[in-house]
Amino acid sequence: MILAPALADERTVTGLKLGERARRVARLSGVAQDKIHVVRTPAELTRVADDLRGAPLLVVRATDQVVAVELCKPLVTAAGEGRVLVAVDPAAGGAYAGAVLAPAPRAGALVDALVADLAHGDATFAAAATDVARFSVGRRARHAARTREDLRAADAWQFELVDKPLDAWLTRYFYRPLARPLTRMFLRLPFSPNQITIFSALLSLAGCWIAAGPSYGEHAIGLGVLVLGGIVDCNDGEVARLRLEFSTLGGWLDAIGDDLARAALLLAMGAHVAPLHPEWPVAWLTGISLVLTVASLLLIYWYCIFVIHSSNNQEYGQALGVGPGQGPPPKKSIGRAIGDFFAVVARRDSMDLGALGFALIGMPTPAWVAMVVGGVIGFAWVVPTHFKIVRQRRVDRAAAAD
Repeated sequence: MILAPALADERTVTGLKLGERARRVARLSGVAQDKIHVVRTPAELTRVADDLRGAPLLVVRATDQVVAVELCKPLVTAAGEGRVLVAVDPAAGGAYAGAVLAPAPRAGALVDALVADLAHGDATFAAAATDVARFSVGRRARHAARTREDLRAADAWQFELVDKPLDAWLTRYFYRPLARPLTRMFLRLPFSPNQITIFSALLSLAGCWIAAGPSYGEHAIGLGVLVLGGIVDCNDGEVARLRLEFSTLGGWLDAIGDDLARAALLLAMGAHVAPLHPEWPVAWLTGISLVLTVASLLLIYWYCIFVIHSSNNQEYGQALGVGPGQGPPPKKSIGRAIGDFFAVVARRDSMDLGALGFALIGMPTPAWVAMVVGGVIGFAWVVPTHFKIVRQRRVDRAAAAD
């Protein structure tokens, strides 16, 4: 149950009213959608009281604070302990942090206490003062949202979520800063993250179509549009994280859109370079590199689907032993440093920006050569890794069977 009296409907942080954000937080914390009630008045609470009795009850206060999954999920996870669990904030002197979970035998008394509290204007949850277990929350669990200053600070606090651990330095220091104003714009518009993903992919493909033209201007403008598509590609994930609109479909749309842009860029580069070097087998080399690139991508998708069960193909770098990871960085060797460099160069953001740079100085051929060679190197790198993963899975299954 979400406690969100009238003031919560007047306060918005990164595109969501406080009550709606708390509802999404509860769902992401493991509460069934049909069991979540946003309550604003004692009358509303009385109407849904029958649905709230007889089962554990999670109460989230969203009147004057922005809440996050870190506030609710630990309580939902500990629902079987049999005691009332109250979230408290050590940074606020151990004060009530706005979330409590009551086991089924005490849920009825909690509802009655909340009706009385709401009748006096809001819920301070005095009913949880005795026989409770207190759970301390961290700074990511909630943020005050009482004043305009609080709301501005909460907005900045939310934007701490947009950086991803697997971001390469080029994404972190070039693409995301340029994407930030667009993210703020999209948060005010009624576009879903998936719609932004599709727009980014269409923009990127249109840029590649233009870049395939024979003239310097067409090539440079098209690659500029492609880079713009890469910037917008940052917006879908940022909006999804800020609005709590995650979906498996969105993850796959994002991955497939990136790879379509990668393939389209290779074709565009080949189409533009071919007239410049009619004596070269540009079409054949481009086609071979494209086939090898697609084969590599299919093996990476196999890894994502059957091994890590994730649409985030950036995690494949960990299978290769290169690129940024989740834990502390390992000790650098020369081989690791070279591998990390090529892992960054092979990413879409690096290829797009590199191709644009070569186009602006009138040297598209080196960029095309790099992409063709990169397709071959990538295939030569991914295939042995794939067989290594397959062998390891067989070993693991045999050990599990024993």
